[in-house]
Amino acid sequence: MAIKLKYSSKDLSTKKFTIKPKGYDGLEVDSLLDKIISDYETLEGNILLEKDEYDNLVKEIERLRKENIDLKVKLDNEKNKWKYVKNDGKDIHIDNLVLLRRIGKLEKIIHDRLHINPDDITFDPDDC
Repeated sequence: MAIKLKYSSKDLSTKKFTIKPKGYDGLEVDSLLDKIISDYETLEGNILLEKDEYDNLVKEIERLRKENIDLKVKLDNEKNKWKYVKNDGKDIHIDNLVLLRRIGKLEKIIHDRLHINPDDITFDPDDC
């Protein structure tokens, strides 16, 4: 909720009243205005703090929106990867995926330790 003040603390502190012969006690008026000015300064300070908080929250919301979009894109990419993981119309069992990961790690070990390129190893499916 936006707060619209009619006067600022500066307006109140510089306000000049006309002097009339049968007027109020000037010291009482000044004392009351000093208290009102103090309240206004506190209120203005809070408004500035809340505006800073608001601006920070707007920035955080924008960052989270961008992150959400990025995560949705990543999720869609992952869904697309799994979309075609099928074997003759049946879903591939998770154990097969674990085995494929293990084979990949073993190929890396063969390459790193034995300096053999796994692509150079021939495989004949009829040997199985």
